[in-house]
Amino acid sequence: MLKLTLGKLPLLLLVTFAISACSDQTQSDTRPVQDIHVDTMALSYNSLRLNTELPGRITAFNEAEVRPQITGIVQSRLYKEGSYVTAGDVLFQIDPTTYQSTVNSAQAELKKALANEQSTQKAYIRYQALMKKNLTSQELLDDAESNYLQAQAEVAIRQAELDYANIELSYTQIRAPIFGYAGFSQVSEGSLLTSGQSDYLTTIIQTNNVYIDMQQSSVSLYKLRQEFMNVRGTRPTIPVTITLEDGTLYQHTGKLEFADTQADGSTGSVTLRAIIPNPDNSLLAGMYVRASISMPEQRDYLVVPQSVVVRSQAGAPSVFVVDKDNKITKRSVELGNEVGNGWVVKTGLNVGDNVVINNLNKLQNNQIVVVDNQAEQSKQTITADAHSNSQD
Repeated sequence: MLKLTLGKLPLLLLVTFAISACSDQTQSDTRPVQDIHVDTMALSYNSLRLNTELPGRITAFNEAEVRPQITGIVQSRLYKEGSYVTAGDVLFQIDPTTYQSTVNSAQAELKKALANEQSTQKAYIRYQALMKKNLTSQELLDDAESNYLQAQAEVAIRQAELDYANIELSYTQIRAPIFGYAGFSQVSEGSLLTSGQSDYLTTIIQTNNVYIDMQQSSVSLYKLRQEFMNVRGTRPTIPVTITLEDGTLYQHTGKLEFADTQADGSTGSVTLRAIIPNPDNSLLAGMYVRASISMPEQRDYLVVPQSVVVRSQAGAPSVFVVDKDNKITKRSVELGNEVGNGWVVKTGLNVGDNVVINNLNKLQNNQIVVVDNQAEQSKQTITADAHSNSQD
């Protein structure tokens, strides 16, 4: 009997431990759920002058590619690469020998034609005088007149040939078509140039003003124009400022000059072009900048910190709001411009809403929470002229 009792002892101990564990688990499951504590922020209007910021690229205000108009050998380059040139300055000299010879020949032919014209004119005058005295026939007078007219035509032909020869001779001096800064020379002394060649000799760029080319959605462009028309009339001037790649704000302000007449069929975007002063030649063609288009006036907007916005798996934004009964409501919102560290809220929230600002990962819709701190919205991070990014 003793052996039997000792053999059952381990089994009894296991049962005892199992009952104890189940009792502990039951006590654990019945513990009350801890309350979630949150802080909130009461929304109020912020008076802001929003900016639409777009990526842009600098384009030369005017650019000319210099090409030869005749065939010849380059004798010399007469400008300093990178220097400022005015319209009409000689940049390259082509060997003028053959063209000067053509001019000399044309001048000789013109002199010959002029001499013939003078001779036929005198003959015609003599026949006119004889005809008045009936000392010659009408046929001889007509022949004299015809010879004189032909001589005049020959003079005109030779004059045109001389003019053309002088034009070609003038093309041996390749001149700057516009004022601006001349670039690198693509040819050197002794190079053969041909009339109508596709390769240019150098370029001249005008940079006292430059263009900024940007891309904007057609809908956003329409809204932008309406904003300015409502404030400034039918032909608004839209100011544009730029920020350089290192974050430096450029000192001069430009204006929106041109918008393309049609939108891109695949993206729905429109090319915008602004013009901005460049007196110091600090903006170079090809540079990338951030262009900022300011709204015409300050307006009241609701702004929430970026940290309070939660997004679904599809990227849809929403915000948790607490009502007067401390009940959580998840509100879908439509975001507008980015301002500082916040978002402008277009729809979904109202003035006075208490937005939850912490413990967001623990919250669920229709949940009751404990509000520890209820503060007014801080405006220290919001500035009236802050740069912003459009979400349209």
